[in-house]
Amino acid sequence: MERSTSLRRKLTFAALFGSVLFIIGFTVFSFIRSYFLLNEIDSLENYSLNNITNRAEKYALREEERRLTVQNEAISNLLSTEFRQISEDVSMLRDTFVSFLEHPEKIQPRTLPNALYEDVKSETPYVHYSQRLLKNGLTQQLEKEIKAGSNIADLTPFFTDYYKCLFFGSESGYTIAEYVMNHTTDLVPVSKEPFRHTYDPVSRIWYQKGKDYEDTGFTDVYIAQTGDMTVSCISPYFVNGRFHGVMGVDCSPKWVSDLVKSIAVDEGDLYFVLSNKGEVLFVNFDSDIIKVTLGVDIRNSDEKSLAKIAEKMVEHKKGFDSVTISEKDYFVAYSPIKNVNWSFASLIPVEQVYAPSIEIKSHLLNIKDTYYSNLKNSIILVVFSTSVVVLLLLFFIFRRIIRLSDFIVNPIIRLTRDVNEFAEGNLDKRLQLDSHDEISNIAESFNSLAQKLQDNINDLSVISEQKKRLDAEVNVVNEILMNYLPDNFSILNKYGFDLFAKEYPAKSSGGDFYDFYLLDNQHVVVSIGDVSGRGVPSALFMMTSKSVIKSFCRMNSDLSLGDILYKANNCLHEHNTEQMYVALFICIIDLYTGRMEYVNSGHYAPYIYRAESGSGNFLTNERIDSIMAINANVSFHSNNTVLNPGDMLYMYTDGIISENSLKGEKFDEKKLTEAVLKAKENNMTSKEIVEFSYKSAVDFIGRDVFSDDVALLCLRRKQKCENK
Repeated sequence: MERSTSLRRKLTFAALFGSVLFIIGFTVFSFIRSYFLLNEIDSLENYSLNNITNRAEKYALREEERRLTVQNEAISNLLSTEFRQISEDVSMLRDTFVSFLEHPEKIQPRTLPNALYEDVKSETPYVHYSQRLLKNGLTQQLEKEIKAGSNIADLTPFFTDYYKCLFFGSESGYTIAEYVMNHTTDLVPVSKEPFRHTYDPVSRIWYQKGKDYEDTGFTDVYIAQTGDMTVSCISPYFVNGRFHGVMGVDCSPKWVSDLVKSIAVDEGDLYFVLSNKGEVLFVNFDSDIIKVTLGVDIRNSDEKSLAKIAEKMVEHKKGFDSVTISEKDYFVAYSPIKNVNWSFASLIPVEQVYAPSIEIKSHLLNIKDTYYSNLKNSIILVVFSTSVVVLLLLFFIFRRIIRLSDFIVNPIIRLTRDVNEFAEGNLDKRLQLDSHDEISNIAESFNSLAQKLQDNINDLSVISEQKKRLDAEVNVVNEILMNYLPDNFSILNKYGFDLFAKEYPAKSSGGDFYDFYLLDNQHVVVSIGDVSGRGVPSALFMMTSKSVIKSFCRMNSDLSLGDILYKANNCLHEHNTEQMYVALFICIIDLYTGRMEYVNSGHYAPYIYRAESGSGNFLTNERIDSIMAINANVSFHSNNTVLNPGDMLYMYTDGIISENSLKGEKFDEKKLTEAVLKAKENNMTSKEIVEFSYKSAVDFIGRDVFSDDVALLCLRRKQKCENK
């Protein structure tokens, strides 16, 4: 009761004292301020006007910077995407052309018009012999190669809508190409002099650069045979592992203009494209400074601000800055175009950015003049009227203040008492107020919060108990799986082999596995596999698949490995009601001769190291068969190789090459084999190689928990076994 009286007194005193103080202060202040107001109003309005104008200019600049930057990056990203698509087209054409040259027996020979002897028109695939080739002699083997490669003409028409020229230049001196001229009746350049009798692909700029590339890449802009500015996407190609030539496509820099116009940009937007040498490749506005001229580096321009911006663009930086061109000021946004060493820039005149703020300033000046004249006549009337209204309000407050204090204080006291009871542990306590105001809303909100808190505590107890049971079940499954894998790695020691394998399970049970066992005193079976899906079903299917394959290998040791998998696959398919599958690599190794018969059933190819050459490769040259258990009566094809003393076979599942680092980089097959080779060079054992390669993956991705299971197996043949 004392607290209620104290709060009521405070409210009453505060209301009365505040009202009286306000009246006195307002009256005194109004008369004093009225005296100075008219003298200060003009300076205040000028200050406000300048402040608003400055803020408008800053806002306009900020918005234009945002618009130009976003638009500029969107255009750069679009151009980067288009250049990436060009690279993918070139890679596809290259791989198809190489497949024709490596397997000429699988295709029909084809003869194309020879531009050295015939007049070849636009959009007609052709072949051209250089004088060097004719001098060295056109052998039967080379002629067979040219006719096989000419089948690429079946694909080139699909790309002529996008590229001016598609070409394949051989180290031997012949060229297979298709040109798109300005008119369909125009002859291609090599059907005209001087190119007809002087053209040799190895002397061209694109060929000389392409020999140094490892994969696809773009040339600088250069003048093509047609006299037009051209940039080429090129790639070297290799036949049976040996350099054979350079191929590519030609693109016109004008294509950049057409692509940019296809984006929703303002008609008045100005933009240009800069090469990595500071050359302007494209510009959509007239300028004596910025114009398309090969060999002219605008980093050397007399316009110092433009030269500074060009330097940043060549360094592939992005940003927003100001620049002066021909005594006119602009704002410029620039960003690099990925996949090529170009940069894209957008310009807007400074006066265009600030035009809205100038218009705002003019409008505010008109408002200021009107306001200033009306204020003089209104200020005294406003002060007097306000004083009368405040007096009337004070009289009303005196009459209502006592009732208002009781109305406010009593619900607060009840609310405080009930909340303290809830805080002391009575979770069933609910607040009951009928004031129908904000305090009542607080009580209802508190009741809702209390009920939700009570419900959440009950739900949390149930969920916690369920999680404990599920974690216990998953741990049991993982322990069973680990115990099911073989661990006697010493069974091959007496045969001169060093074997080690390890399973690194993820958080939940999965289907990765490895296996090894002796068929007899001369042969050992080694396999690695991955079952689809995750969880207990995949684990059970893995155990079933491993047992079935092992049983069929032992029962049918007189059959080829492909025939054994044929029978095992039918058995798995017959009982595969859940449509799961197994990707498997399996091999049978003669422990005395090192001969290895193997089948790859949809699995990642293992890595094999050859001691004789001091290098290694993936077993991808042979056929990879279908995955197991999905379809019945599937044929599997046996392949053969030999593990000589000093050789090594390294198997892995996809879990180790599927992870990204914190920077978004993938630990791929290249990084995995680099780790394996490093371990091999340090004369590590199979166990050390497995552990070192796994640690390399962990260090690269920055964590030791993988999202998928990882199975690794390493088999080294240390020496030849003589005694049977």
